[in-house]
Amino acid sequence: MKILLVPLAIVAFVVFLLILGAIGLAVATTVITVVGKFFALLARGGRLFSRGGRRLRSRRLRKRSPESASAD
Repeated sequence: MKILLVPLAIVAFVVFLLILGAIGLAVATTVITVVGKFFALLARGGRLFSRGGRRLRSRRLRKRSPESASAD
């Protein structure tokens, strides 16, 4: 009976390590996804305050003058 206990303990330890590794992989993937979304949000906010972003946004929001409308 003691001879069977050692291989069973080894198999149980290997299964434990596999489960622990799967949990660690899931946590790491979740953290990478959250950090990536956070940096994307920061980059998008930085683009709004950059010089080019302001220029594009103001050009899009600017109303056309009557002179340019009559030229079309």
